[in-house]
Amino acid sequence: MIKPSPYNCFFITLWLFLALVACHQAQPSLTIKQSNSIYNAKVKQLITAGKRVESVNNDSLKIIAKQLYQLNKLSGDNTALVYAELFETNYYWQAANHQKAMQTAITCLGNAEKFNVRQALPQIYAVIANLHKETTNYNMAFNALEKGLNAAVANKDTASIIALLGLKAMFTRGLSLNHHDPEVNDKKSIALNLAALDMAESNPKYERLRIRFYDNIAQFYKDKRDFEKTFYYGNKGVALAVKYDQQRSLTYGYCWLGQAYYYKGQQAKGIILLNKALQIATDLKEPYRVMEINGAMYDCYISSNNYKEALKYNNRYRVMRDSLKVLDNVKQISELQLKYEAVKKDKEISSLNANDQIKTIQRNAIVIVLILLIVIVALIYVKEKKRKNVLIKEKLLVDEDLRVAELELLHFTESLQQKNELIENFKAEIEQMHLQHITAADRESLENLIKAHIMTDENWDSFKKLFTKVHRGFFSNLKKRFPHLTATDIRMLSLVKLQLSNNEMANMLGITIEGIKKSKQRLRKKMNLNQDESIEVIIANL
Repeated sequence: MIKPSPYNCFFITLWLFLALVACHQAQPSLTIKQSNSIYNAKVKQLITAGKRVESVNNDSLKIIAKQLYQLNKLSGDNTALVYAELFETNYYWQAANHQKAMQTAITCLGNAEKFNVRQALPQIYAVIANLHKETTNYNMAFNALEKGLNAAVANKDTASIIALLGLKAMFTRGLSLNHHDPEVNDKKSIALNLAALDMAESNPKYERLRIRFYDNIAQFYKDKRDFEKTFYYGNKGVALAVKYDQQRSLTYGYCWLGQAYYYKGQQAKGIILLNKALQIATDLKEPYRVMEINGAMYDCYISSNNYKEALKYNNRYRVMRDSLKVLDNVKQISELQLKYEAVKKDKEISSLNANDQIKTIQRNAIVIVLILLIVIVALIYVKEKKRKNVLIKEKLLVDEDLRVAELELLHFTESLQQKNELIENFKAEIEQMHLQHITAADRESLENLIKAHIMTDENWDSFKKLFTKVHRGFFSNLKKRFPHLTATDIRMLSLVKLQLSNNEMANMLGITIEGIKKSKQRLRKKMNLNQDESIEVIIANL
């Protein structure tokens, strides 16, 4: 058994300690990530719940807003803050506290723009538009509505586009009821509602959004005394409102259906539905809706000359209207919106001034950069021109060197050929002399004399240097293509490159013509050439 040394034990213990410290330090960041993930999930869950109960239970909406405020404080999630303010705005609106609703809505709008929570903008503008509409300030209502539509289009939020188109149709209808060109606005209103309903009916996921349009269209046909269409659209709206538990929408559906039945002659049935609407509005703690339904019941009773009941509901309507101080809210709410717009405009002007300064700086910077670029381009041009002149001179020198090398190689080759001719003549004379009678020493001297004119290693080195200058890359290309060639093979192929005859090569290499032929045959095999391939052609192309 191997026993670890004290040094090894020390380093192992140190390593384990550092690993434990690292794990301990890493743990908080992991916990933070997990916490953020939990907070984000909770925020999304509460936003979904808030949207679901907006038209169902006003008290629940207040509770959800409070929880989102708490999450914002705990996690710093600005989306939680914006939706908390949005739901609180809806709470105050439905509680008929219009001034407080507008104050909260303006704060919410500012935070949504500040923290770039753009998905909430369409709904914020919708609430602001509704607040202006309920105080009959239609100019500002339509202005807010258009901003909401622009935000929804920018977000590619089809659901919000559909909802805001419905709101626009309702406002247009409101203009008609307030005697602002009734005929034209009636046509615009029904056209907008039907167009938006087509969009909502194009996809099952927008089924819940259809409720608003069924209610709006039912109201339109109720006012036109087209009761069949009122019942058709009104019942569709009620069915979906029940399905999705949209209690506030039920107050509209029951109200329009109740009035339609009453005007048609089925007064008892109509009153039952109106009372249902009144009870739901009371349970929702929406005094403004309660006031409106009391007004609708007054209209019904007055139409049948039931003055006693008509007076009762008219008194309720007037008392509630006075208690809500609707008329006082008009000026206050409009002032809030105008103040917000003024502050925003001042910021935009400041921003424009700052932008002008930035643009001036940018323009000057661009001019300076352009001048620098022109200077740089000019310098590059001059430098490039000089470089080209140098290259031309270098090329002329290279061409001159090549020409000189070609002449030297030609001279060298011609010199060798002349020597070869002398050798040939000398050999012929020896053969004619029949020197059988000469001594062995004399014969050896003659052979040495003949060999002295053959290409030696020294001659080959000189030849090779000149050859390389003229035929650049020949030797390297030859070696790459035919790596198994020897130095002797390369020497012979260089002579082939010069297009020398077999006889000239034999004399230069000091071998017979037969030896040259055999060497070429051997080279063909080494180079793996086919019968129709010429060794001279192959070498000439290298």
